[in-house]
Amino acid sequence: MVNYPLPTELASSPFIRSIPPDLDNTHACETAIGYKFSDPWLLWEALQAPGSWPCLQLIPRYEKGNVRLAIVGDRILDFLLALKWYPTYQKRVAFDELRNQVTTNSSFNAVGNRMGLERYIAKAPGTDQVSPKTMSDTVEAIIGAVYLDGGVDAVKVVAANLGIEV
Repeated sequence: MVNYPLPTELASSPFIRSIPPDLDNTHACETAIGYKFSDPWLLWEALQAPGSWPCLQLIPRYEKGNVRLAIVGDRILDFLLALKWYPTYQKRVAFDELRNQVTTNSSFNAVGNRMGLERYIAKAPGTDQVSPKTMSDTVEAIIGAVYLDGGVDAVKVVAANLGIEV
């Protein structure tokens, strides 16, 4: 897969230079999801809720947190579900039903809570808990990060580890 270098904003930040990604819960999260990243900064980005302290204070490029990766994750899950649906020769409505069963915010929130992902998410200042929407977006962002790091086969493994049927 493509090797994504540490962005300039991250490399020049004294905060980031002093804290390697393994101190930012990335290794523990890797264990929880059953996947070892070759580029741990992808997982770091996936764990940044919009408005989290590193995003707001240090790295303007990431002020929206994991939103970009969540979009990638959402689309790759749609792709995998389409591949699952295609050989069935069912009508389009069957695909829509499958997608609505698998890729809802409530189902991803349940996955994140079941896996204990809240403890890894960098939350916005003053936030004690992770909202269902943030948890759902983080699960999608993790899937997006896995895809960019390891491709479709890695996503299939992680999705299975998370209990997402694709």
